[in-house]
Amino acid sequence: MTSYRFLVTAIDSYGHINAALGFAEGLKAAGHEVYFAHREKHRHLAVKRGFSFIPFDNQLGETNLEGAIFQWIDAFADKFRQEPLKRFKGISLDEKESLIVQAKIFAELNAALQRIVSDENNKFDGIVSDTITPYPFLYKHSIPWFPLASLNPLILYPKGPPPFSGYSVNSDPSNWDEFREAYQRAHSRLTETTNENLTAAGLDPAKFDSARFVSSLQTIGFYHYPADLDYIECEPKDPNWHRVDAWVRQPDFDTEFVIPEKLQDKPGKVIYFSLGSLGSADLVIMKKLIAILAKSPHKFIISKGPRGDALELADNMWGENYVNQIAVVRGVDLVITHGGNNTFTETLYYGKPMIVIPYFYDQFDNAQRVVDKKVGFRINPYELDEDYLLSCIEKIFEDKEMQDRVKAISHNMRNSNSFSQAIKMIERRIEQSKSKS
Repeated sequence: MTSYRFLVTAIDSYGHINAALGFAEGLKAAGHEVYFAHREKHRHLAVKRGFSFIPFDNQLGETNLEGAIFQWIDAFADKFRQEPLKRFKGISLDEKESLIVQAKIFAELNAALQRIVSDENNKFDGIVSDTITPYPFLYKHSIPWFPLASLNPLILYPKGPPPFSGYSVNSDPSNWDEFREAYQRAHSRLTETTNENLTAAGLDPAKFDSARFVSSLQTIGFYHYPADLDYIECEPKDPNWHRVDAWVRQPDFDTEFVIPEKLQDKPGKVIYFSLGSLGSADLVIMKKLIAILAKSPHKFIISKGPRGDALELADNMWGENYVNQIAVVRGVDLVITHGGNNTFTETLYYGKPMIVIPYFYDQFDNAQRVVDKKVGFRINPYELDEDYLLSCIEKIFEDKEMQDRVKAISHNMRNSNSFSQAIKMIERRIEQSKSKS
């Protein structure tokens, strides 16, 4: 078998980085050489997996995407606790302008990656990139590139409900256009600025649509979602995008999860709670949820997030700012999550039902898909009800049919060959590219 050298990267956000790492693990397992390019602080994640690492910190500004989003959350936190349509219809001019920082950060990442690929000492056969905006550097070289979509796949189904709305496929379609228009208006400045940057780079065909994904694939792309939950009722999907049921990464640390001593003698089931690295930055919502869960008869493992030092946990809880999530999910009975696509797919892969408390964007779509497919419950942060949340926990433990559905999805994800087939597709594309050249 021919071994190829891949450059793998992602936008400056933990969810996308983790997804890229998981896909890169599959490339390495297939015998390929992986170079992971990102900020120095992520070196250990690459080295642990046997990847070569290329840092690009000195080529970037001080602002990073997650840091910018933290500032965004702090400035507009009250709006994040509104339902999506109301939020986007009421977006202020200041908030529209604040979104433009994303375009600036993408431009810096593009310049850093352009320098890496242009370096004569770096020779790559393929590029795998988990991104939202098409990077101009990808179009400037003859290297085949393969984008990843590590988010809810409604963005690939034009006939489905509008992405990021949280609308059910069974909802009234007459309301869908109102959301699409509000979302596009809310992101108009970001869209304009991004497309100005793309045009300046000579990429008129590669237009960015803030509610869609890369519109001009050079080859093929891959999205991460279990077949049992995919939106086949909304077909056709965008051409050349292929589903992978699971590319779940290995744990970041080799230690097994053990119930902390503090909780070992306490009664009840073990529940993992995380709002992700971004949602957990909203301390108001985190404190509300911790206060509610303190009244549950069960015990909780809490991922406190980047501001976890400001949180006080109850007696039925143990937590740290960062936990070894994959290892934890394997060992619990239920997951309460924000519905980010990584945690969402990891939870299903390990056969755990879930309660989704969505905070923004595709998290709302994953939350609704859980309801539509009867594998858990959705709790909206803008209408948080203590009794309902606590009752949902008990209903899940009492519902054997729901638990069986989740186990069946897990079985199908684990036995799918879609990941190995995706890598073979990539290999064939590279072979074709080399034969042409």
